[in-house]
Amino acid sequence: MDNNTTIAIPQANQLAEQETKMTEMKKKQKRFQMFGIGSFLYALFYTFCLYRNASGITYPFFVGGTLLFFGYFTRKSGSSSADGKGQTKAHINRTFLAVCIVMAGILNCATDSGVLIFFNKVLMLVLFGVLLLQYWHDLTGWSVTAYVKGGAAMLFGGIANMIAPVYDMSACLRLRHMDSGEEGLAEKSAGRRRLVRSVGIGLLIVIPMAMFIAILLASADAVFCSLLYDILTFSVDIDGVENVIKIAVMLVAVFAVCYGIFAYNVEPQNKKTIDDMAGTERTGWDSYIAVTVNGVMGVMYVFFSGIQIISLFLGMGKLPEGYTYASYARHGFFELVFVCLFNIILVLCTLAYFEGSRLLRALLTVICGCTYIMTVSSAYRMLLYISSYHLTFLRLLVLWGLVMIAVVMTGVLVYTYNQKFSLFRFVLMTLTVGWLCFSSAHPDYWIASYNIAACEEGQEYDSSYLRRSLSLDAVAALPEEVWQERDSSYNRRLERYQRQQEEFMGFRTFNFSRAYAARLE
Repeated sequence: MDNNTTIAIPQANQLAEQETKMTEMKKKQKRFQMFGIGSFLYALFYTFCLYRNASGITYPFFVGGTLLFFGYFTRKSGSSSADGKGQTKAHINRTFLAVCIVMAGILNCATDSGVLIFFNKVLMLVLFGVLLLQYWHDLTGWSVTAYVKGGAAMLFGGIANMIAPVYDMSACLRLRHMDSGEEGLAEKSAGRRRLVRSVGIGLLIVIPMAMFIAILLASADAVFCSLLYDILTFSVDIDGVENVIKIAVMLVAVFAVCYGIFAYNVEPQNKKTIDDMAGTERTGWDSYIAVTVNGVMGVMYVFFSGIQIISLFLGMGKLPEGYTYASYARHGFFELVFVCLFNIILVLCTLAYFEGSRLLRALLTVICGCTYIMTVSSAYRMLLYISSYHLTFLRLLVLWGLVMIAVVMTGVLVYTYNQKFSLFRFVLMTLTVGWLCFSSAHPDYWIASYNIAACEEGQEYDSSYLRRSLSLDAVAALPEEVWQERDSSYNRRLERYQRQQEEFMGFRTFNFSRAYAARLE
């Protein structure tokens, strides 16, 4: 090998490395041009709608704008995964998710209940995550665990990539400087130095001169003197500064998260990583292990279910000493709910990680059947307790949860015999529709109505709970003397709402439930 060849090899490697770097920089530049302005505009939109406004009229507009923004940029990036035969089905699924998200956003500005508002937001976040998964990935054959792993990877990968706009913007600036050429760059640098020097000299000359003239003008005119004094004694509005800082932080955070999620998930290698993670085949452990575990649990559940049928449903069992039916119903209720949830997880894990067999499916069916009995037992206990101690939001929420557990268990039972059944979509649709129905019903109103009706029948109820624990949704069902009492929570809620209306762009914070209560006042 001669010297020329020896020299040429490092030069070729250097040129290849420079070309690779240039390609990467151009890629980052293109990405920033595609998502940078859009992400910033979305951050402005987000901040305008939601700053100091958790449940105002702008919430449904924010939800609709978010769907339009992400839909537009997903199509613009060319990252949609559905095509061919799956396009129609994917379109139907996306439409369902989008409609449910918008409905949850509307319900958010139609209630005063903090619990409903919180879970509405959780629902919107989950549905939006599933919607993005459907845009970016082919979900055919994904299991429940695949959805969880894929969604987590999509979200946390995007959050970890929040620094991406800094690198991409830096690449844009470097390419711009490179395009301008070294000579042009040097000329610009010299011009900037000359400008800074000239401005500095001018300020040194003019500041003493302006101070002297300002003193003379202040002595000559009282109005100018007063204005000059106001300017020099300017006091900083702490609240105003705090708002500016919070808005700036919100803008930067939303911009970074939005950009990071897109920058991460549109990359082909990242999409492949998520697909591989979600598509991992099940382990297929020995079915005898699962048969042993589920067999023992099934025997215990059958014994417990028999006791529930005899003692609780048929009333043939003797209650423990010192217990009434109400206290017996209350005792162990939450433990039963936990066991029901545990059974669902047990069945799903068995189906996911163990080889199937007829005996195993039979045992899982027994467990599902016993779970139904436990669910009915829990609901019956709660109804007995409500008949004695009336309704609260937690008790009503638990009853709703038991209904959802029963429906979800039905899907699990179907999945036990047909694993092509899309269990995740079934559960998602069940919980979504169920929660939207529950939230739109204004449960606080019905709680107040039920408790007052029970009082009219001669039963006593906790009046302090009505005064202090329910949201403004209940006002329409309450006697005026109850919600207008000085120690009631309703007056405090109304005062806070009216203050929000007056202080910070009040039209943004308009809420239908609070506005209705304010009109009744």
